[in-house]
Amino acid sequence: MADNIGGEPQLAALIAKAATFAPGFAGAVLSLAFIDKLTVRGRVLTVIVGLCCAVWIAPAAADLADLFWPGAMPPSVRNAIQFLTALVGMGAIPPFLDFVKRFAGDPLGLLKVRFGG
Repeated sequence: MADNIGGEPQLAALIAKAATFAPGFAGAVLSLAFIDKLTVRGRVLTVIVGLCCAVWIAPAAADLADLFWPGAMPPSVRNAIQFLTALVGMGAIPPFLDFVKRFAGDPLGLLKVRFGG
């Protein structure tokens, strides 16, 4: 009787895929130390945005950097790109939220039209 010694292959593949996003998640959580004036819901939202940056933007940035990297890019550099992408993505959230609040309060405030002299 042949036993499956390797365990569940689907679970192993899922864990391996999730482990590639661990540096991005760490960057998103670390950047919470630099963000003030956010509610719990805002902090959860910023972690989700940082993780999304690490999932979708970081691979594109890593592939772009790989074009200019001499030889094969080491996995540590790819992980650093994911970490920094999530960190920067989270840092951009508070200014963006301030802009949205200002725009929601006065949507026509962005249009500055002067008539006359």
